[in-house]
Amino acid sequence: MSLDLSGAVVQRGAFRLSADLSVPAEGVTVVFGPSGAGKSMLLSAVAGLQKLAAGKLSFNGRVLEDVLQRVRVPAHDRAIGLVFQDARLFPHLTVRGNIQYAEQRRPAARNAPITLEISRLLEFEDLLDRPVHNLSGGERSRVALARAIVSAPELLLLDEPFAALDGRRRRDFARVLKQLSHDHGVPMIVVTHLVDEAAELANHVIALRAGRVVCDGKPADAMMRPEFSRLLDVRDRGAWVQGAAGFGSGDGVWVRADSVLIGASEPKGISARNVWPGRIASIVREPDGAILVCMATDKGYILSRITPEALSDLKLEEGGAAWAIVKSHAL
Repeated sequence: MSLDLSGAVVQRGAFRLSADLSVPAEGVTVVFGPSGAGKSMLLSAVAGLQKLAAGKLSFNGRVLEDVLQRVRVPAHDRAIGLVFQDARLFPHLTVRGNIQYAEQRRPAARNAPITLEISRLLEFEDLLDRPVHNLSGGERSRVALARAIVSAPELLLLDEPFAALDGRRRRDFARVLKQLSHDHGVPMIVVTHLVDEAAELANHVIALRAGRVVCDGKPADAMMRPEFSRLLDVRDRGAWVQGAAGFGSGDGVWVRADSVLIGASEPKGISARNVWPGRIASIVREPDGAILVCMATDKGYILSRITPEALSDLKLEEGGAAWAIVKSHAL
């Protein structure tokens, strides 16, 4: 069971997106990359809003588009939901009306949460009778997400669904989104340019750059590849870590290298709950003069950015023992 793109090409003006992918039809797949990488274009092609210029697209064995065979299933027959960044709610309906519109039109055989259930999960139960023009950006995003889930799609596509939310709310609703995918068996593909969000959400990661897939796979693998690291600003460099203390129910968390302290001996009497022993795998001087230390621990590889003076004072060497220290508020 998967979403498969074989030799798929999408052309929009001078921009060209090429993809050969097999995406698991379960859990949450994150499409990550900088602005202009082709993330939204990929969703549009899967949804049927943008034609393929070449190649083939299929979902769970059903061919949705095949340029060579001249097959193209229209968007309304693909059973694929799409939530845009701008919500696109029906302005003449209340919040309840928007969600019930989808509820009344879903196929009877498909299971999905009802209006009250989804409004509680996404924390807008008290807004059900409010006109949508009186909603904030974050509230509109949550209602659009609820409407899409209630329609019971076989696949749900979300383009930057938390763009209107602040950091704390983003994390809270990322966890709810993952819970909804699991509880109702709806595979999701989520676009984001935020590495923290990708780490929190993803069961599978696709990284794009300039219209090409640079890596894809499980986050513990894909997000630790050099090709992924090259997509990040210096301040976002870090590592995907599983099982950090003080972190909620997600599978993993992105730990920025600037948030990791390094100890040459085991720290004693400190409040930090995340202290991981390991061995130094590599020490690299970065272009800005900072030192990037990569440690191998039982949590995976951890990166830390330190000063040349700290490297000298701690007498760190490749192959030597060290301790990575991360405060919970940095996760």
